[in-house]
Amino acid sequence: MDLFGKSAIVTGGGRGIGRETALLLARAGANVCIADMDEASAQNVAAEIRALGVGAIATRTNVTLAEDTQAMVQAAIAAHGRVDILVNNAAVWTTKLFKDMTPQDYDRDIRVTLYGTLNASRAVLDVMTAQKYGRIVNLISDAGRIGEPYLTVYSAAKGGVAAFTKALAKEVGRFNITVNGVAPGITNTPGAQGFIEGAGGAEKLAKAYPLRRLAEPIDIANVILFLASDMSAYMTGQIFSASGGYTTIG
Repeated sequence: MDLFGKSAIVTGGGRGIGRETALLLARAGANVCIADMDEASAQNVAAEIRALGVGAIATRTNVTLAEDTQAMVQAAIAAHGRVDILVNNAAVWTTKLFKDMTPQDYDRDIRVTLYGTLNASRAVLDVMTAQKYGRIVNLISDAGRIGEPYLTVYSAAKGGVAAFTKALAKEVGRFNITVNGVAPGITNTPGAQGFIEGAGGAEKLAKAYPLRRLAEPIDIANVILFLASDMSAYMTGQIFSASGGYTTIG
């Protein structure tokens, strides 16, 4: 898939699925803005991308702040001239029974996971509308499709992202902007290790998956690349499961 000359932003791009996605988009030819709260991690990914001979910048971005996401978009435009692709990957989750959660716990989960997606999407819409082109890819999670115990508020936040994906797609399709979602299951990332270990380890969890393994970041990044490319130009408002068969929703 050829993304030569395209400009992409990946939130939460400093590690895990975000890092793998940023690198894969770059290998396809896109210039990439890696946005992350951990600026050092974002800078490391940007350096990896520049070593491939592709443009890359890093921004310290708190997606819960609209002004940060606006600055992120302006930085990408200043560096790469436009924004064609937005991957809303930034998210956090609290692994507790809901009865043990505090309002502070679920405020954090919702602000980063749901509001962060809203803020970043709003920040790119003016430029994408003006250029009459855009690809927005939202990370949904199977938790947002079927619900997961111990991830109740995260499930609610991702369910909100799923509904937002479908609604926004209907609003912006006339501007040649597509909006789709990718729903992974448990993925072997640094951020998921605590959950994986607390649930009994990867081998135990993999038994719930028909493919008998957890996802690796590249498994998810491959689907994101497809949705960020013109190979998916006639697909919008869809949620694509990338969960090894954990969910089989029609």
